[in-house]
Amino acid sequence: MLTDTQWAKSRVAPFPPRWQANMLAGWERQRNTFIGSHWLDEVEAKKNANLNLLRVSTDLAQVRVPLDAGDADICQRAQELADQCAQLAQVYHQLEALRQAMERKAHHNGIKPPHAKTKDHAAIARMVDVLWWRRQLRKLHAKNVEGAAIQLGYVNKARDIYVSNESLHRRTQQNRRNAEALENTIARNEDGQEFTLAELSAKGTANKAIRRAELMTRIAGFERIARDMEHAGLFFTITCPSRMHKWRTVKGGRVMENPRYDGTTPRDAQAYLAKVWARIRASLKRKGVGIYGFRIAEPNHDGTPHWHLLVFHETTDFHTLRDTTRRYALADSPNESGALVHRVDFKPIDWKRGSAAGYIAKYVAKNIDGYRVEQDLYGRDALETSARVEAWSATWGIRQFQQVGGPPVGPWRELRRVKDMPANAPAHLQAAHRAVNKLAVIEGRDNASVAWDSYTRAQGGVFCGRNYRIRIATKEVEGVGRYGEPIGHRPIGVETTEIEKWVPKHIAHMVGAFATRVVHWVIESSRYVWEIVGRKSRPIGRVFNGPQAPWTCVNNCTDGAEDGAAKNEKRISNDSRGVGKGSHDGQSDSIGIHGAFA
Repeated sequence: MLTDTQWAKSRVAPFPPRWQANMLAGWERQRNTFIGSHWLDEVEAKKNANLNLLRVSTDLAQVRVPLDAGDADICQRAQELADQCAQLAQVYHQLEALRQAMERKAHHNGIKPPHAKTKDHAAIARMVDVLWWRRQLRKLHAKNVEGAAIQLGYVNKARDIYVSNESLHRRTQQNRRNAEALENTIARNEDGQEFTLAELSAKGTANKAIRRAELMTRIAGFERIARDMEHAGLFFTITCPSRMHKWRTVKGGRVMENPRYDGTTPRDAQAYLAKVWARIRASLKRKGVGIYGFRIAEPNHDGTPHWHLLVFHETTDFHTLRDTTRRYALADSPNESGALVHRVDFKPIDWKRGSAAGYIAKYVAKNIDGYRVEQDLYGRDALETSARVEAWSATWGIRQFQQVGGPPVGPWRELRRVKDMPANAPAHLQAAHRAVNKLAVIEGRDNASVAWDSYTRAQGGVFCGRNYRIRIATKEVEGVGRYGEPIGHRPIGVETTEIEKWVPKHIAHMVGAFATRVVHWVIESSRYVWEIVGRKSRPIGRVFNGPQAPWTCVNNCTDGAEDGAAKNEKRISNDSRGVGKGSHDGQSDSIGIHGAFA
């Protein structure tokens, strides 16, 4: 028979050492805290302490990998589970029964199995793949560790701000492994050019400096449009109800545990804010209020997210926007102390005092790389802050930045791959191409600073919604992926539709007569086929059995040796109608006549 102390130590044994001491101290404190002098009061306190420790320790042990496990332990567990699923095929010989047995194995280990819509063979292929298990276990383990740290009171500005030290260390190690893998892997394209994957990654938005610059370009572009259209700017913050915060700040800046905390995780809080914002936008749309700008999600000191939004709007819509936002932001627990002051805060932008983009620049930098930000609100070094915020975002799967309104950024990035635009392309397509490549956008103005402005106008304006003009063109790729499923459609360039006037030969003698037709343009971008040709060192990590990814990665290149521009011209000249326009899916019969004679 174990004593209470021996039992308590056995319950906390699977956890990191500093957590064990914290859990035992809390258990001992609860045992000795009771009201009354009767012996039953003491018995009740000890029983509640045991039940609470049992609940906490059970919640923290959802996955069959200790919370203090390293990545090697997770990889080993992933291999074991993949092997166990493969062995189930010796017992179950029907696909449906085999899949159900594997799904039970996943549920037993706290893993969500493949979606029900996934076909049986593809779902089974995933659950016998060690890489699939490794990804699932890593995500679950990360959330469990951070959830445990929050529950035990480690995440706050007095201890581990934004994210626990354990999660920060895990994310740092993961980033280091990824960087080493990218640096040690060499790829070659069809032109014989060789680069490491790290060099290729540095050319895109994975590069923090590029990501930050692109965000600021888009924000500044929206601001220029707002100034030109005499719109107003509004910066506001939405915060979660008190019950979602593990800690509260009291006088003197001290933190105290919040007795109303209901166990909400940062992921749950993010879902709550997203739902609130969806209701706000739906209400504004019903009222005819249009907005555009950006949303930034960042953590409070205890890891609970809050949202900053910079939006632009018609000056006459300010009160409607403010009242609607306040209504839905305070729908949950509206009467709690400090709700009107702290839960939603509005700061109208005064154009006379400076730039709205400059106002939000510090929030962008703090959440990416700490560029030109010396310290955060709590006096922490900006580089440390950005690392902790990145670890927080990755652990909980929280999207930090999201555009509100305006055209999507996807066609913008695809247009940057288009080297040359045909001379007879639609005017809005040419304008967008010049904008994204910063070529003579507006005479007499700084070309680099008006890119997103001109691109947005070419797409139909900030209120274009889903009716933006230029979209990403795709084509179906033959073959199957890692799990036997069709690869599907991949980008090949951009496409747009134009309604143009023309005069058919049989009515050319009629003065002023013309017809209209819809012309679908497809402009291919420059892409390459990249093949992994070598590694600078031995592959990192253990080599496992199971489905293997193909060595060659095709990035939807254009066919043949011509570049994208030449291919576009070729497709135009092959048009059997001689219209001199691009074609849809490369077929000349895609150009039709629509409309009536004038």
